[in-house]
Amino acid sequence: MNKKTVLKIALLLIKIMVSGGLVYFLFSRIGIANITDNLSKVNPLCFLVAILLYLLQLFISTNRWALLIGNPLPLKKLYSLYLIGSFFGIFLPGIVGGDTVKAYYLNSMLKVSPLDTEAGKANSPTLVTAIASVFMDRYVGFVAMILMVITVFPLGIRYLADTPFIWLLPMVFSVFIVVSLILLRFRIGQRFSFVSNFYSYFSFYAHKKAIVAKTLLLSVATQTAGIIAVYILSLGLSMNLPFITVLIFLPIIILVSFIPISIAGIGLREGAFVFFFGIIGIPSEQSLTLSIIWFLSTCTASLIGFVEYLRIKKNP
Repeated sequence: MNKKTVLKIALLLIKIMVSGGLVYFLFSRIGIANITDNLSKVNPLCFLVAILLYLLQLFISTNRWALLIGNPLPLKKLYSLYLIGSFFGIFLPGIVGGDTVKAYYLNSMLKVSPLDTEAGKANSPTLVTAIASVFMDRYVGFVAMILMVITVFPLGIRYLADTPFIWLLPMVFSVFIVVSLILLRFRIGQRFSFVSNFYSYFSFYAHKKAIVAKTLLLSVATQTAGIIAVYILSLGLSMNLPFITVLIFLPIIILVSFIPISIAGIGLREGAFVFFFGIIGIPSEQSLTLSIIWFLSTCTASLIGFVEYLRIKKNP
């Protein structure tokens, strides 16, 4: 076993420990009985709507990804890959990874790179497009989420005034912008041909203003669907949760869950739900239950990805 594999296993174990520790702390503090009691009260129709909204999120994201691939592939096939990626991302995080699976299957589907089409030649490996499009899909979605947080930040100042997030969020935004500019401006590692092709891909789409605008709008639509899903689930739990607070807090909660110290954000996401909605007086057991039921709705929807994976394996 090489050092890289050992390091990967060690990091995975650390993430499992962090997630397990946070979940244990929350459950022991709030009480399993309180959580299970709240879970039993959820409205099944609201849960079903949340599942459908997550599938809609994946479909919108598929359209965004299609724009970044720049290849006339059937949307149905790309949606299938997105479902598969969702399944692996949720059920096998840190082992295989949903983005890796998407890039692998996309590479096998691509015939030419969009860079070849533009230049009229064929010297750009399709693997670059596969990996770069997956990365850009994530990146654009992240940018859109940050823009949403910035937009609603003034509305959330009165809620966040007495928390570290009042200064932490602006700092995160600043660091993200600086790092992005450094990577794109100085093209670190471009002397390597594969990395150079990556920068060629980014430059290619940087000049496609209409495509960039569309991907950002689709990203906002995706995030909005998620916000609506959480709000509907809160109604299904009979929570007195104002929609504006979901609009303010959920993007921040998602940002917190992106911190790469846990498995699929488990533990961080639940703790963030309890912390932020606790600011407006929502009981901890209700906030934690809302987080769990939202996660369960995404897990349930992602099982369709497993069916798609088996179908593709059977009929490649």
